[in-house]
Amino acid sequence: MQKLALPLLIASLALAACGQSNNNAGPAKPAAQAPLPTSVTGTVSLKVAAPLSPAAQLKLALVNVSLKPEITVAQSTTSPGQLPAQFQLPFEAGKIDPNALYVLNVELTDGERRYVAPRQYPVITKGSSYKVDVVMTPEPTASEKLETEYASLERAIGGMKRAQGSSEDETSTTAWDGFFDKKGLRYIREITDYGDKGRTNFYYAYREDGKVLAVVQERVPAMAEKPNASSRAGWDEAGNLVLKVKKEGGNVGELADADAKALRDRAASKYEVISKRAPK
Repeated sequence: MQKLALPLLIASLALAACGQSNNNAGPAKPAAQAPLPTSVTGTVSLKVAAPLSPAAQLKLALVNVSLKPEITVAQSTTSPGQLPAQFQLPFEAGKIDPNALYVLNVELTDGERRYVAPRQYPVITKGSSYKVDVVMTPEPTASEKLETEYASLERAIGGMKRAQGSSEDETSTTAWDGFFDKKGLRYIREITDYGDKGRTNFYYAYREDGKVLAVVQERVPAMAEKPNASSRAGWDEAGNLVLKVKKEGGNVGELADADAKALRDRAASKYEVISKRAPK
């Protein structure tokens, strides 16, 4: 029995010593936490790849959308170069309310073209990430919107009432068709034939209030079916010139403002005359 008691006594003393050593070490220190990020990062790309000019600008804005009105916490404007590209938007951590909702707004402009994100990107709070991959799509330009409006009106003339007329002088013969809907004159087609010098086609489109929407002028060589030169001009609802294109042969350029004004004045003059010829 004495032989068994001695080892037990030694083991007890060893355990007591270990306990004292642990007590002297003090409480365990908590693990250090990584500092929270102070910027939103990610990538920007286009849904359909397209080249950007050096003048393109990328605008980023971190916005608190829980407040009314919304508050912009951080923003930046940079030249992105070509996309896809990486971005970083720093912000002050002290301005972040953990109970608020934050989104990243992204806008890309390149001349007349504007690209937008089809949705908002929540970031930072409420389980959202500090990193997002933004995919952007192009919006129609003002000239593209007008071209669409013109094409729609042109397709609709088949269901409109029509008035016709013609005139001639020593050098040419002119024939015209005016198309009317319930609002009045909406479209005029005018062709002037110069014989062996070819012909000139004019197409005039008008808004419901009679204001000029667009004018298309074509020059067609004699014995030819297709034009070799054309001018296109169009104005938005506010009267701003948003479409001005000139084509000659295979070259495409910008129609001069003075030439666009001449086309508009001609269209307004035609409207004054032919709008009074509405069919019964």
